Amino acid sequence: MRAYITRRQFLGSTGAGFVALGYGAAPAGAADEAPVPKRGGVLTIGQDENPIGLDPHKTAAFSTGNIAEHIYTCLLRWDETSSHIEPDLATAWEKPDPQTFVFHLRDGVKFHNGNVLTSEDVKFTFERLVDPATRSPWVSIFSVIKAIETPDPKTVVFRLASPFSPFPNYLATIKYSAIVNREDVRQRGDLVKGGAGTGPFMLEDFRPNSLIRMKRNPDYYELGLPYLDGLDFRIIPDEASRMAALRAGSVQLTWLGRPDSATQMRDVPDIVAPDPKSYSRLMLLEFDQRKPPFNDVRVRRAFSLALNRELITKVVWRGFAGLTASLPPMQAPFAVPSGEVLGLPYMKEDVVAAKALMAEAGYASGFEAVFAVSPANYGDVQIAQIMQQMVGRIGIRIKILQKEWSQLVADFQSTESPMSMAGLVWGPDPDTNISIRLDSNSTVNPGKTADPVLDELLAKARQSYDEAERTKLYRAVQQRVADMAYIITPCAAALRWEMWSNKLQGYRAVPSAQRVYLRQSWLQ
Repeated sequence: MRAYITRRQFLGSTGAGFVALGYGAAPAGAADEAPVPKRGGVLTIGQDENPIGLDPHKTAAFSTGNIAEHIYTCLLRWDETSSHIEPDLATAWEKPDPQTFVFHLRDGVKFHNGNVLTSEDVKFTFERLVDPATRSPWVSIFSVIKAIETPDPKTVVFRLASPFSPFPNYLATIKYSAIVNREDVRQRGDLVKGGAGTGPFMLEDFRPNSLIRMKRNPDYYELGLPYLDGLDFRIIPDEASRMAALRAGSVQLTWLGRPDSATQMRDVPDIVAPDPKSYSRLMLLEFDQRKPPFNDVRVRRAFSLALNRELITKVVWRGFAGLTASLPPMQAPFAVPSGEVLGLPYMKEDVVAAKALMAEAGYASGFEAVFAVSPANYGDVQIAQIMQQMVGRIGIRIKILQKEWSQLVADFQSTESPMSMAGLVWGPDPDTNISIRLDSNSTVNPGKTADPVLDELLAKARQSYDEAERTKLYRAVQQRVADMAYIITPCAAALRWEMWSNKLQGYRAVPSAQRVYLRQSWLQ
């Protein structure tokens, strides 16, 4: 099967079934009344976090990805719903069998250093990603690649060790597969301080904790884009300061993490502050399932039954959150819809049943347990405190242990505390977060889940290219996870609240919080 591109239309695919998608440099559906784009100007962005280096292959940090996404591009890319993929550096591709993908590269693409993109750069990119010397966090994902062939400068053939349906979705995500230039990497050694990508903007200046400056790529391959002459990212960690800067006009785009902050900005004149369209940040509480008391499924089920999830979303997120199973609601059709979550086993509050399970497990008098969480992100500690009160009703006496974010991540990944909780960012495929967290073969598997039934369901879902079958399998996974209460997912919320000056035109906020539509935005 092969997908082709014309000047005005791409034929693209999802991770499961290939479908046709509209494409054009102007916003989709642009009609005669649409505003006319204007060239020139530098957009100033209030950035909340300093990136942990700029090498897109060396870190999973969100802060690096939302800078690198302007410098680099991938073989494929996501549409504005963050749910369908489109061609990008590859204009057409084929899947002649379940273990082979053939990509045909766009003509005339240049890296920022002037070198022409070839299939050898693509091959080098993936060889670098799996090279232990790179220390990429994605080695296990791309270890499925058995061989990469480059029959000519415009054709790349990936041969996989086994069918792997998430593969196209990873190839559309900068965080996982930004295409780099072989000669650029060899000259620089690494890309921590910047590199030559194929993206719409070129790195001009990087002053850590202060400023990241980019200028327009005059050779960008989408005709006429970008409209802006440049992007200035000012590092402003304090949320109130970012709000003030947006009000004053010293920045024209920023994002916030608190729903009350976002509400305050709704009525500010000349500010565009849309509500999030979907919820991609999944809150995940893990239990250490190796030791008592959480090695007993009756205790975990009791914990789940003691929670009133609807109350958590109302109190903490002012309603700007949704009920969720182990996949966030935005990953439709694979995720259980928010409206059906309370129908899953042990998800609806029932304190009487919870107390009965505690007694049956030998914990009628309850027990004490440490719950690790970080104050780095809005909502996490507040959710922990509410859950502390709720499970206290069945005798689980929680001691909340607040940790710095890096310490919490280490705790979460290495299962140091009996309970810990973190928010997971958007993943490009339903398999991304759920397999890392719950497959017994995962090197992370923070709760140390070991369930052959679950492993088999996840393996089948990864190897199926049929969307309907994958949906059925991931729904079964979520049913199994809820029934065994391996994890607790109190809610899912927006990753960020984006807002901008009405002088910024043509911009769109997307559920994954990728700001890639700056390539077709302009300043009035």
